[in-house]
This record gives sequence, structure tokens and C-alpha cells, in this order.
Amino acid sequence: MLHIVPFYGKIVKMLHTAFLRRWPYIAGQQGKISSRSIGWIALTICILAASTYNTFAKILTGAISPLTLFFVSELLTGFFVSFSYGFMPVIRSVLRVKKKYVLPLICIGLTNGTIAPLLLFPGLNMSTAVNASLFGNTEMIFLIVLAVVILREPFRREHALSVCTMIAGVLIIALRGFMEGLNFRVGDILLVLSGLSFAVGSTIFRKYLHHIEPQIVLFVRAAVAITCFFLISPFTRHPLIEEIRAFPAALLPVLLGFGFISRFLNIFSFYEALDRLPVTVVSLLNNLTVIISITFAWWMLGEPIAWYHAAGGILIVLGALVLEVSGTHPAARQLEQHLRQRNGHR
Repeated sequence: MLHIVPFYGKIVKMLHTAFLRRWPYIAGQQGKISSRSIGWIALTICILAASTYNTFAKILTGAISPLTLFFVSELLTGFFVSFSYGFMPVIRSVLRVKKKYVLPLICIGLTNGTIAPLLLFPGLNMSTAVNASLFGNTEMIFLIVLAVVILREPFRREHALSVCTMIAGVLIIALRGFMEGLNFRVGDILLVLSGLSFAVGSTIFRKYLHHIEPQIVLFVRAAVAITCFFLISPFTRHPLIEEIRAFPAALLPVLLGFGFISRFLNIFSFYEALDRLPVTVVSLLNNLTVIISITFAWWMLGEPIAWYHAAGGILIVLGALVLEVSGTHPAARQLEQHLRQRNGHR
């Protein structure tokens, strides 16, 4: 895998230069490019950045333990948020949050910042990045169920069709095109459970925190996750320092890319695209992430893509598209909240 590190180093350098120098929040740059063009650039960056997540993580799980990767990734996320917005402004924003939102923010930190990654990274280590890209979309199934059970939303025919289509896609992959019996590997089960944890956090986000600024959610999430790491590490005898010292220098660009591109750049380019483009455009094109994620895993890691991966992936994407083209979110505002719920805090 080390032969791909120079490529990732170039990606990090290119995006760091192009993105930070032209980031639309920086004074003096806004007049040089139209708002819609910035939106399209941001959406392209968002899709590409999100597509690198599983590939970066898969490489890193081969060099450090999932627990160390969990700690370092959240630490890097907190750093990039502080670097972008300023540490003290972020702290002041956090301190201004009303008390009634504190518990939901902590819950987001536990579900999406702690439990989900601690399931996802071992799952990736025992499975493939291709499977992670596909099974990660089972979060959508759990979202629909939780919306009906917890948020008391009606369960329409569109929901049933979407759930059945996505479940069919998952079964095709799990059964390897119906050529084998149902045989979920442990890694695949962990990937699905991580989707459930993300879905629980998404439901909390939708019910209580959809109006909270993204940097607040990300910073609190990282803080809660890091706190949890230090609380559980004495009981696990985890060799954090030894693993950091032994971490291969050649993989440092991958680690920085995971924190900056896959996490930070993904989230903030998503919000920029959402602010500048029609929400329906962002919603539909965002589904390209699944296809590009699989392509990255095949190209960078050499992971095989079987016909049942393609068939299952098509069904999973179709299931997500059913909700977006069937009028389940008739108002643009509702669709925007749905997108923020899915992507804005992961």
C-alpha cells in the first residue's frame, strides 16, 4: 500500500493550497468568482473528499490499531476546526449554546464521535473498503425506521419501497449474488452496526440540533470522543505512545489526508455547497459518493469489485434516490434538513 502514499501527499498539498487560498470566507476573494461557481466547486470537493474516507481509513488500520486511529482522527478534526474558525471563537460559540442543547451535543459525541468509529474502524480492518462504502448506506434504512419510531413520522409507500430496495442490495452483497448462504463476516456486521450508531446520532441531530452551527457540533463531538478515549484507555492498557512512535513516516500524508480531506474538508465543503446551490442538486449528486468510494478502493487498494457489488450498490443507491425523487421531502427546507441530518455531523 505504501506505493500510493506519494499520490495522497499530492492530494493533501493540492487541496490545501487550492482550497485554503480560495476559501470563500477569506476576505478579498469573494468578488473573483460567482457564488454558484463556488457552490459547484464545493460540491465537487465534498463528493471527492467523502469518497476518500474508507480508503484512507483502511490504509491506516493496517498501521495502527482502531483505537489509536479513533483518537488521532478526532484530535485532527478538533485541530482543523480550531484552525479554520479560531480556537477562542469556537469556545465562545460553544459556551453560548443553551443548556437544553448540551445533552444532545454530548449524545452526538457518544454515538457519532465514539461508538460509531469504534465499530467502523475494526470493521474496516476485518472487511474491505468496498464493503464499507456499500454497507455504510444501511444507515439510511435505520434512519427511516428511527424517524417512524422516535420522530413519529408517517411510514409511506415510498419509505417501504426504499427500505426494501436497500435491503435487497445488502442481501445480494452478503449472499455474494445468491451463490452462497447468508454469511456476514464479523467486519461486515460491525460496519452495519456503525451505520446504526450514526443513524441514532442523526436522529438526535435532526430532532434537537439541526439549527446549530456545524463547527460547534464538530468541536463538541471531537471533545467528547477524546474525553471518552482517556476514560477508557486505563482499562484497556492501550499502547498509544508506542504506536505513535512506531507509526511509519511514509503514512503521515495519509493520516493528515484522513483528518483534513475525509473529515474536515468534506463537512465544510458540504455546507458551502448547500448554501450556494439548489438543495435538490446537492441531494441527488451527493449519491455519487458511493460509486466514487468504490472506485477509489479499487484504484488505490486494488480491492476487487465483483458483479454482486455492482448489483447491490445500484439497488442501495436506487433506494436512496427513491426518497429524493418521490416527494417524501416536498419542501426544499425539509430536504435541506434531511441532508444536514445525514451529512452535516458525520
